[in-house]
Amino acid sequence: MAPKVSAEYMRARREEILDAATKVFSARGFHAATLDNVAEAAEVSKGSLYLHFDSKESMIDGLAENWQAIDAETFDAADRERRPVDGLALVAKTSIRRMQSDGFDDSVRLGVFLWAEVLINTAVEKTQMNLVDEWRERVHNLAVLAQKAGEIGPQHDAWAVTSFLGALTLGLLVAESWGFRSDRAALEMQVDSYLRSLEP
Repeated sequence: MAPKVSAEYMRARREEILDAATKVFSARGFHAATLDNVAEAAEVSKGSLYLHFDSKESMIDGLAENWQAIDAETFDAADRERRPVDGLALVAKTSIRRMQSDGFDDSVRLGVFLWAEVLINTAVEKTQMNLVDEWRERVHNLAVLAQKAGEIGPQHDAWAVTSFLGALTLGLLVAESWGFRSDRAALEMQVDSYLRSLEP
């Protein structure tokens, strides 16, 4: 009789596979990488890998769940800010800090590869669009609240503010993936300057 495997052990193995997938996909590109590459990097058999994931796309779904949980923590913290505009600043600055944190390079590169994959892979497109849609909705909610509180002038469109902050985040992601790192304090100061420019 085979020994019982705990749920905690299975969760840990799943996360190890996702870590390996991040490294493999960021090094080879999502499209070129294979499940065999991931199994080898995770030091598991292909059969063990299939206990957790049946495709590269299901691995992206698993990574997206992790990214979504991280985003949720950030937005929950932003919602607790006394001023909604400070919540917007927190979201933008947290993105900057995460992109420049140690050990995040593989995730940055993977993000760029996934943007290309979105154009040809409907499963990846669905997962990525869900992440983007949720991010946009929560940033937009903060922008609307900031406008209602008189922190953002009525002449500014809340969706335009959302799109600008999204473009800033995505642009920095591309720059980081190419090795162009800006001073974090300077970037955060630019976020503050932009948000101040929206005042009535």
